[in-house]
Amino acid sequence: MNRLNLRRAAALAAGALIGLAGVAIAASPASAHHSEIKVTAECDTAKGEWVTTWTVRTYAPAGVSSYRLIKAEASALTGEAAAPLAVAGIATTPDGADPQYPHKVSDALVGTARLAGTATAASLTVQAEWDNTFRERDAKSASIKFSESCDKVVTPPPAQANPTATVTSDCAGEVTVKLDNSAEATKDAAFTLTGTDGFRETAEVAPGKSATVKVPAKNAGKIKVTEAGQEQPLFDDKPAEAKDCVEPGEPSGSYQSTCDELIFQIENPKDGKTVEITFTPNKGEAKKLVVQPGETKTVTFKAFEGLKVTPTADGLDDSEPIAWEKPKDCTPGGGGGQTDGPTLPVTGPQAGAIAGGALLLLAAGAVLFVMARRRRVRFTA
Repeated sequence: MNRLNLRRAAALAAGALIGLAGVAIAASPASAHHSEIKVTAECDTAKGEWVTTWTVRTYAPAGVSSYRLIKAEASALTGEAAAPLAVAGIATTPDGADPQYPHKVSDALVGTARLAGTATAASLTVQAEWDNTFRERDAKSASIKFSESCDKVVTPPPAQANPTATVTSDCAGEVTVKLDNSAEATKDAAFTLTGTDGFRETAEVAPGKSATVKVPAKNAGKIKVTEAGQEQPLFDDKPAEAKDCVEPGEPSGSYQSTCDELIFQIENPKDGKTVEITFTPNKGEAKKLVVQPGETKTVTFKAFEGLKVTPTADGLDDSEPIAWEKPKDCTPGGGGGQTDGPTLPVTGPQAGAIAGGALLLLAAGAVLFVMARRRRVRFTA
């Protein structure tokens, strides 16, 4: 029968414990001091490049607060060709630097690197040393692989119009607004035009095209032109007056008393404007003359003592009555001079002479009246 030697067993157990403690002491620094690397990547489609982000963290026992990198090497692989890669923010710290251990153990060290869009892989290797002079025995590495390329995506600029507005006035005060959208535009221009007294027009103009809007003189006191895509108006002002204008031809008129009639004549030149005048006698019905450009018209009233005719029209400078005056060479008892109205017409050679004399006086240009710029009329005797 074998007896257990308790003293020997105790000695063996104590030796084992001492050995295990030594192993723990030797192993504890190596397990407590270590570093880790993580990496992510995103495709920058604006440039067609991979953007990699590298994060380095270190761990150390209590009381160790800072560290440095004694190794920081990165590379990128494109196809089968490898090339060094610079990672901004992650670099080695040389011996004797101030501070020699610039990184806190509690903080992550983050760096970035850009790679060509055709890169297939990238890697980073680091080795740390802590402020207790403990140095990692083996460097740590991390890598990333790309299964596809990062391609540049060209985003076309947003469609926009390229509008302009040209505002011109004519001599009559009417305004012409030309709306243009240049050929370089990539969408229709949406114009809005407003004038005085509620005038408003809109127009859609395609690239390379134009449109014209007429604004009557009464609505052209101030004009504003806007386009939907523009912050400021293209035009917002009173249009400039036209230059070197030629006024329309001015009409002329005359009146003449004969023994039988009071005759008015209006001559309108070809480059004039339509003339409308109403002649109202103190007895009898009023008569109206409408004389187009290039026309000559007359209106007559039977003569009698006290006959007066008042011409009226828009812009008439004066509207004093024009009285019939009996010519001195009228035959006694002949035409004119009656108090109740005209007598029977004179016939024969005498009538022909009177009519001829009247026409001669009219053709000779008896008293003229002038229609001025505002087309005001003044009759003179």
